[in-house]
Amino acid sequence: MSPTLPQPCRDWLVRVNAVMKRDWCIDAEDAGWSDEDILRYWRFAQPPEAFVEWYAEKYGLIDFS
Repeated sequence: MSPTLPQPCRDWLVRVNAVMKRDWCIDAEDAGWSDEDILRYWRFAQPPEAFVEWYAEKYGLIDFS
């Protein structure tokens, strides 16, 4: 995680990564997100769970459960 990201963004990303790992077995690094991507997603101002749900639907992540 880049130290250049604002602390609130880094805190949000930690929670997003936890939800993504739990639900999809990937995190931001696995998804290939750049710092610019992370900032853009953070600025959507969605809670981590809602963001991950949106992201999974938008990009067609496969649910293996």
